[in-house]
Amino acid sequence: MNRKVYINPKQYSVLKESEWNLHYGGYDNGYGGGGHNMQPHMSDNKHVMVGRDTGHFGSGTYFSTYSFSDTQSQPLRDSMDNQDPNFIQIGDNVYRVDLDLYKNLYRVRSKKQGDILYTMMKNLNMMYNKICHYMGNFEDGSHANYNNAINYQIISRNAEALNLKCPSYYKLTRMAQEHGKDKDAIQSFSTLFMELNGYNGVNVSGIEYYDNTLHGSVIYDLSKVNTDMEEVSPKSLFTGLRDRSYDNTIASKGYGDEIADSLNGEYINWYDEINKMPVSHAMRVLKNYTDSGHLLNAFTIRKFDEDLQKRYLRLIFAKDPTDMFGKSLCTELLSGDDSRWYLELIENTKSYYWVNYYDERYKVSGLVKLLWNYSPSWSLSSEEQMADKERYLEMLKGYMQRDLTPMEEEYIKEDFLYDWDGFYSSLNSK
Repeated sequence: MNRKVYINPKQYSVLKESEWNLHYGGYDNGYGGGGHNMQPHMSDNKHVMVGRDTGHFGSGTYFSTYSFSDTQSQPLRDSMDNQDPNFIQIGDNVYRVDLDLYKNLYRVRSKKQGDILYTMMKNLNMMYNKICHYMGNFEDGSHANYNNAINYQIISRNAEALNLKCPSYYKLTRMAQEHGKDKDAIQSFSTLFMELNGYNGVNVSGIEYYDNTLHGSVIYDLSKVNTDMEEVSPKSLFTGLRDRSYDNTIASKGYGDEIADSLNGEYINWYDEINKMPVSHAMRVLKNYTDSGHLLNAFTIRKFDEDLQKRYLRLIFAKDPTDMFGKSLCTELLSGDDSRWYLELIENTKSYYWVNYYDERYKVSGLVKLLWNYSPSWSLSSEEQMADKERYLEMLKGYMQRDLTPMEEEYIKEDFLYDWDGFYSSLNSK
């Protein structure tokens, strides 16, 4: 569907308002050499949706009204008086249908509604791809990714706004697994979701940005006609005050909706608001913000209640999230410009399990960073300072749940416990 098609407006019959739509099948799009064999779900199915940015409205036959420039703005016309509303061929690999014949298409009435729907359906396919990552098939024991919390929240929020039914996280995950196991079911997961809601496609006729050959309307199964279904209006199309891209438009429950903001990785008035929230709500906001590839600075965290400080540090450690470049945020925490302040937070909250963090790629060790940040009191003698270091090291090793790396052993021997006073004394004696 992703190509421009130039059609002579004199060739085709009158398009009745915006419900007459055209499908061009002049290239190999899964129907077999350019024709159309009427098989459902063939285009943009679950086997080709990995990494795609189009086709998320579903698997099936795509249409558009093919609007023309100002000089060709009149409806498409044809000398034939064929007013058959069914899917019929009217030219060389060109088909026409009256979408009004298919009552059970989800009708989009505005671009904002289309953005919310598209964002929901894209996240459905993203969630499915992480569960069934190899050519759309689920295999038990595979390295499937179930870190779908953000995807599910976007799906459920947008579905609620659009008045669509959304299963629980557990049920939606099971649906994805079972769909991946079913070799005969080829529709994308977004298609399955809309079919679950009773729809046979999406109608974006006349809608800015979507009624074109990049996106377009879609019918999942052309054989299912005259299925009467009452159009359901959205509950709300409010998405906050910020302008967002068409594929990242998240329904908001009002001004100051921290959950919606955190799903977008947007920085809210954290330390004024977080401490006022119930802990469960605050942690959901923090999890969303972290999963979107962001890290709060140490100065903000220090203004949280101590219990929330501990929970946030545990959250980051457990998730070991990455930024948009794939670099670990835990590595950034321990090695970035604010690392000293993060390390003080770990000390103050006694979150010593951080000694177990080790980034093999960048050779960043939580143990080494804590040792590096530790300074015995200057009022102690050199012997007392060494004894204090040994005590601190043994305390940290009590939290170790892995073996020391060669790098850590070398640092402890050559730096942390090295007798620098003896070294300088030997130099002065020479």
